[in-house]
Amino acid sequence: MTLYIKYITLTLLFVAVPALSETSSSFNAWIPKNWELIATATGDLNRDGIEDAVLILEQTDPANLVSNEGLGSSILNLNPRRLLILLKTPEGYQQALSRDNLLPSQNDNDAPCLADPLLEEGGISISDGKLMIQLGAWLSCGGWGVSHETFTFRLENARFSLIGYDYSTFARNSGEASEESINYLTGRRKTTTGLNIFGDSEPKVSWNRISGSREFYLDNMVFDCNPNDEQYDEYHSSCTWSR
Repeated sequence: MTLYIKYITLTLLFVAVPALSETSSSFNAWIPKNWELIATATGDLNRDGIEDAVLILEQTDPANLVSNEGLGSSILNLNPRRLLILLKTPEGYQQALSRDNLLPSQNDNDAPCLADPLLEEGGISISDGKLMIQLGAWLSCGGWGVSHETFTFRLENARFSLIGYDYSTFARNSGEASEESINYLTGRRKTTTGLNIFGDSEPKVSWNRISGSREFYLDNMVFDCNPNDEQYDEYHSSCTWSR
């Protein structure tokens, strides 16, 4: 399978917004006033044979709908989002994690041409006991670069530990692409360069060990930072994680 076909296939998967099932009313108790449920994922996170749930809530404050007179959407939705993880017990759902200031909003005031990084270019899912949070970057104006990243977490000792990170990027004009995959369980990083989505390429694969202690947890890490931040990861300009 060529990288181009692979990208198109993945894009179709990632753009599909997690459907709100007919049973979403069972989560009403977890949705505060002036918030709404915009995405769900279900699956067994603690391996007890019972399906758990991950919710994404969004505030519905009209004050966070900002007019934009430049390029991009005419109205920017800057309402904050909340990640909520619920573990199901015979007595009902119990909150395992609630995070604000983690997920990006639908729009970005500083990048009005940026598509929704979560619901258009990424998503949430649960598979084989692991939680995946996927974020993407696609600009309708102002840049050719496209990127996608997947954070993979596993519940360990009541905390969701980052066990994997995958990052890919390509340029829509030249087709040049690269990929990176980090396994925090083995401490190894795979980097692939020299890819091109438009045709033949000569990929170069390299492996190296990540340096230092890299233990990150969903309850206190961040997905985005300023490159001047002391927590900045030298390998990426768009994300880093803090303990």
